[in-house]
Amino acid sequence: MSIITSLPITVQAGLIFLGVFGSLLLVRRLQKYKHERDLLPLPPQPTGSFLVGNMAEVIAASKIGQQHLLFHGWAQEHGEIFRVRVGPFTEYFINSDAAVKEIFDKSSAQTAERPRWIVSNEQICNRLNVLLLNASDPRWKHQRKVIHSGLTSIPRADAGLPFLHYETAKFMHELANNPTIGRESKELFNAIGRYTYSTFASQTFGLDIPDTNDPTIDYIFETGLAQIQGTLPGNHIVDILPWLDNLPLFLKPWERDARKRFRRDMDWCIERLMRIRKGRSRNVMQDAFLPRVLEDEKNLGFASVEEAAYLSLQLIIGAADTSKMSTWSFLEAMMTYPEVQEKGHEEIVKVVGNRLPVFEDLEQIPYVRCLMKETWRWRPPVSLGHPHMTTRDLEYKGMRIPKGSRLHLNAWAIQHDPDRHEDPDRFWPERYSDDLTNTMQSINASDVRNRDHFAFGSGRRVCPGYHVAERSLAVTIMRFLWGFKISPGPDAKLPLDPRDFAGEMPGNPGEQMPVTVTVRDDKTRSIITQAFKEAAATRVQLVRTLPNSMICDSLTFCNRNRLPEIQLGNPQLKRP
Repeated sequence: MSIITSLPITVQAGLIFLGVFGSLLLVRRLQKYKHERDLLPLPPQPTGSFLVGNMAEVIAASKIGQQHLLFHGWAQEHGEIFRVRVGPFTEYFINSDAAVKEIFDKSSAQTAERPRWIVSNEQICNRLNVLLLNASDPRWKHQRKVIHSGLTSIPRADAGLPFLHYETAKFMHELANNPTIGRESKELFNAIGRYTYSTFASQTFGLDIPDTNDPTIDYIFETGLAQIQGTLPGNHIVDILPWLDNLPLFLKPWERDARKRFRRDMDWCIERLMRIRKGRSRNVMQDAFLPRVLEDEKNLGFASVEEAAYLSLQLIIGAADTSKMSTWSFLEAMMTYPEVQEKGHEEIVKVVGNRLPVFEDLEQIPYVRCLMKETWRWRPPVSLGHPHMTTRDLEYKGMRIPKGSRLHLNAWAIQHDPDRHEDPDRFWPERYSDDLTNTMQSINASDVRNRDHFAFGSGRRVCPGYHVAERSLAVTIMRFLWGFKISPGPDAKLPLDPRDFAGEMPGNPGEQMPVTVTVRDDKTRSIITQAFKEAAATRVQLVRTLPNSMICDSLTFCNRNRLPEIQLGNPQLKRP
């Protein structure tokens, strides 16, 4: 005791604080144990620190892009469901098709909510981003309905094919006539990004992105990245300590920055909205999503056209980045398995001969559908799923998942389970030779063991864009294999190891992947060049993304040189 009293008063106070904090934590743990001892047991968990759980392992894996392998290993060790504590958060990972069916599908009414993300959802997106909203939110229900009817249903997905065919033809023309693109992996990655962003920007805003150096590409990517990073545990202190949200605004720099970002993003959307309105008297693409909202007498039920414009931006983010990653993963497979590449080329040429393939050729080339399924199984774009949250206690095989738990559909573990897929690390399209289902049919299979993959999620929050994604990947695969050879770059370390070029998204390759793409021969180059000339000559004019000056007229929230104001904490925009 004399030792303690001899210490400086600040040290004594610190020791007292730690003692009180530790006592309170112990009391809380004992109370929780007493409450739960008569309940069903929780799922198993890996051994970790008493204070922070497995935070150290998760952070270490994240730094090298190997989270999917860490959670896959724990799935193999602990079974269909395990929980992992990362600091103050406990995450539950669902690792089998049967558990996914029971928890995400059959119990979808109780597992479709989202965790609360104060910065990302409430401040950066002002509760307007369909990906982050709760399924019980009327805005989520309306936006999902409009997304389906206005953009992702089969008829609307088919209506987007001219955009896709044009943009991929332009990409092929650039790649065939500029060898530097095919030799430099970063240039190739950016070129793929341009055509995917431009394809979906054309379908949503009715505008295109004509150049690889267009700042729109970086802007959209950075915007989506900030939103997703804000959902990661521990990224914002206010999500760990929600009471901080009650502080005055001048004490919350994170909120000031987030609100500024939202104003910037909404300004960007309104500017494009104005261009569409100014262009309606000219030959502007009126069949795109946002022009149709403006043409509709009731604006398709949106509270404002600004909300529809903001949703259009979110749809580009959601669709283009995943399409880009699937294309990049497909190239990884082709350079790693050249025999699969050659078989695909031969199957495509048998049907299309000396012309560019189109989506309608897919039904005559079943091997391409096998390639699509295997790409999404081998490298799911979102390998660990966006977290759902439970609204009541759930039971699965004698285990309890408490109300308020965060759930992850562990697509990587399920799709790399050797009991489900023979030799799962091998890219082997023939495993689907007897599976003739399309994506929708497979998702709705009565026996979940027959489902091909889980790349689009499950339950009420299944990705609404799978018809569009299916068309995008089919055309991409057919045109790459028809016209180009894909091989490891001259500096590639052989044998190829995906850990050497891991990307930001777990389980997917990064832009530094050492791949080379070259046109097959001069005849193929000539066919590509002629096909692009014809496509460009018949293409409908689109709104351009050139000026950055604000163009305003009578829109509800817009005055010249004035950004839309925000009512803090309210999902509705404040009218000036």
